[in-house]
Amino acid sequence: MKGSIAKRLALMFALAVTLITAVSATLLRCSLKQSLEDQMQNELTLRHSVLDPVLAKYDSPEFWVGLRQKLDGLTPADERVRYWVLGDNPAYSYGGAMPDGQDWSKRPDGFSTVEVPGRDRPMMLMVETIAAMGSRPEVRFIVGLDSTPFMKTLDNFTKTLVLTSALGVVLVALLGYWIARFGLGPVRRLSRQANSLPPGDSKQRLDTEALPGELQELAVSFNGALARQEAAWCQLEGFNANVAHELRTPLTNLIGQTQVALAHGRDVNELQDLLQSNLEELERMGTIVNDMLFLAGAESGQRATELSDVSLNEEALKTVEYLEPVLHDKQLSVVIQGDMQVCIDRRLFHRSLANLIQNAARYAVPTSTITVSLVSHGMQAEVSVSNAGEPIDNVHLERLFERFYRADAARARSDAHHGLGLSIVRAVASMHGGRVFAYSKNGLNTFGFSLTSQAAR
Repeated sequence: MKGSIAKRLALMFALAVTLITAVSATLLRCSLKQSLEDQMQNELTLRHSVLDPVLAKYDSPEFWVGLRQKLDGLTPADERVRYWVLGDNPAYSYGGAMPDGQDWSKRPDGFSTVEVPGRDRPMMLMVETIAAMGSRPEVRFIVGLDSTPFMKTLDNFTKTLVLTSALGVVLVALLGYWIARFGLGPVRRLSRQANSLPPGDSKQRLDTEALPGELQELAVSFNGALARQEAAWCQLEGFNANVAHELRTPLTNLIGQTQVALAHGRDVNELQDLLQSNLEELERMGTIVNDMLFLAGAESGQRATELSDVSLNEEALKTVEYLEPVLHDKQLSVVIQGDMQVCIDRRLFHRSLANLIQNAARYAVPTSTITVSLVSHGMQAEVSVSNAGEPIDNVHLERLFERFYRADAARARSDAHHGLGLSIVRAVASMHGGRVFAYSKNGLNTFGFSLTSQAAR
């Protein structure tokens, strides 16, 4: 949801107040209505308590003439209060027919309402039965009270309540917006601080000391993102420099050799040698480009797809046979320990293991033994290659799997190797959901990787 946070907070404040006010107003109105109804019933009860004994003692028609006059005197001109006496003998009746035209002589005693023509509000009635006495039969005494003044009070209260509630909601919304704007001041200051960071200076960070606790975590996360961006930028710059350097050497060789060949006449054999040398340089450049494309695909989240069930011991033997010439030069032997059946990409496994063995052979002590260990950890297949050699500092171990990184600066620009072998091992591990590791202790240097298999056992 887009929009101002202050406006959304103000709207939420207004909605909350509207809900609370609506519930409170409803309860207040119901309470007032009940109170007004109680007042009407109390007034009806009071009139009955005064008149019921009078009606009970009038037991002859002569006395009822005076009673009718008394009831006429008690009836106000606006007929806010009315009286009826209903009985079988007309001599003991008063008030005429009921306003709704119904027979109320059989209605139960108690409170009820009746619609009165010409009035917007009903009339509340209280019915009491007066027992027969002397010549007077049993009669029903009804006192009616117009509810219009009471309901007008309720209506006026309701209107006032609605207007007050609406005004309160508006004021709360405005006040909530101002409070939200004031409360979000640190956010705006943080935004201005972020916008003021100078471009090109990757070491600048946000000042988190003066921020409220709620924003410190956000600022720390943002600074962490800046730090990661700085590290990625430095790595990218180093990568670009390394790629340029690696490609510049073969290009320089090609250009120099071609210029020399064009400067003097050459026979066919000399031109063939030149083309052969150029081809070697071009193949080296092609290898670098292909390796970089492979690494780019792995880092973009590409996964191994050509999966098959293989025996790691058998595949490792094939890799060692392929590298026999490399091992023969330094009279190295290879021992393979362990075995497991896994579901992996066979081609990628050969490539990563070959890179590890070549790396071990390059720095191993002549006539020593290289050990390939195959260990299973649940669904993880762990492959490691160990060789006897000079110890490697921990500072270098953490970076040996980076592109073009070499611990030995004197051999960092070897013509035969361009420094992507261990990076490819890490890419293969990543494509199989695994990781890489390296450690150096007790005269042995160990490099390895793990693979997540669908059926490692």
